Amino acid sequence: MKLLILNRRCIKHPEKGGAEFYAMELAKAVVESGGCVEWFCSRPRGLKEEELIEGVRFIRRGNELTTHFYGFLYSLKKTRDWTVLDVFNGLGFFTFLLKNSILLVHQLYQEYWVKEFGPLGYTLYPVEKLFLLLYRGKPTITVSPSTEEDLRSLGFENITVIYNGLDIKPLEYPSEKEKTLTLVYLGRLKKTKNPEDALRTFLEVKKQIKDTRLFIIGNGPLEHYLRSKYSKLQGVVFTGYLKVVEKYNILKKSHFLLVPSVREGWGQVVLQANAMGTVAIGYRVQGLKDSIRDGITGFLVKDYREMAQKVLKVWQDKDLYRQLSKNAFEFSKSFSWERTRREFLEFLERIR
Repeated sequence: MKLLILNRRCIKHPEKGGAEFYAMELAKAVVESGGCVEWFCSRPRGLKEEELIEGVRFIRRGNELTTHFYGFLYSLKKTRDWTVLDVFNGLGFFTFLLKNSILLVHQLYQEYWVKEFGPLGYTLYPVEKLFLLLYRGKPTITVSPSTEEDLRSLGFENITVIYNGLDIKPLEYPSEKEKTLTLVYLGRLKKTKNPEDALRTFLEVKKQIKDTRLFIIGNGPLEHYLRSKYSKLQGVVFTGYLKVVEKYNILKKSHFLLVPSVREGWGQVVLQANAMGTVAIGYRVQGLKDSIRDGITGFLVKDYREMAQKVLKVWQDKDLYRQLSKNAFEFSKSFSWERTRREFLEFLERIR
């Protein structure tokens, strides 16, 4: 089995995210089965042109835009016994022209375009859809029913949902929480993740519960702005980027994960929180409406004010919190990277 992954970022990219961790698990599945994997991506400053990581050969050319063109040219060199996995992140690698290509879509960008680029985003929004239409006949992987729904609305039919896994095994039972109400935001500090809405939620909650705490875990382009505006508030802690163990130590103690994103492919941070028995409250958007089972493992809300109301309501009802925490914990047990890797190999067998 030979697999070429075309993804704009690699597992060492300074802005790597869930898409890269997911792709790496797919790559490891093929390597562990005795196959060969190459990963073509952009080359940020400080990274080698070529590198072998966990059996995967990384080839880096161009920036995050030009790598799509270089990657397509590289894919033309591959013989038909290679499977080319085109990871579509708002822009693909033009492999709809190849007979041996498949597609991976975590999410449609849609709202992302406007959030990141303002009025210009309204012109990029239809371009993404038009570009995706060229891939309609390709076997396609996605990570959630939400994105499957979006793709089917564009005419895609051959879609397989393969869920994310977890980078930690769930505990044997939900963890013991802090006595003080503790909230956490976990993710990139960028516009599409809406981290400031987590802080607005905290301020609303703090009006009634003065000793509330909020951990902001992550870094990104909004970090300086958010720190300068909110770091002096009592109860707010900016941790920056944390290693896995440090991240889970905070999640274990926290009561609620706040997820105010404008859209997600799935919402990996929800699973990570659930594995610690931590309840997630997120916006009612694509992706999160799959990873958060509304009223069962957490809640879906429309804005930061309703998010704060849910926090206060559940905090005052200890029995409800315990039930939500238990449900969230049990839900997380259904997911693992072992399952993701197995289902990907089964997918490859089906399309051969």
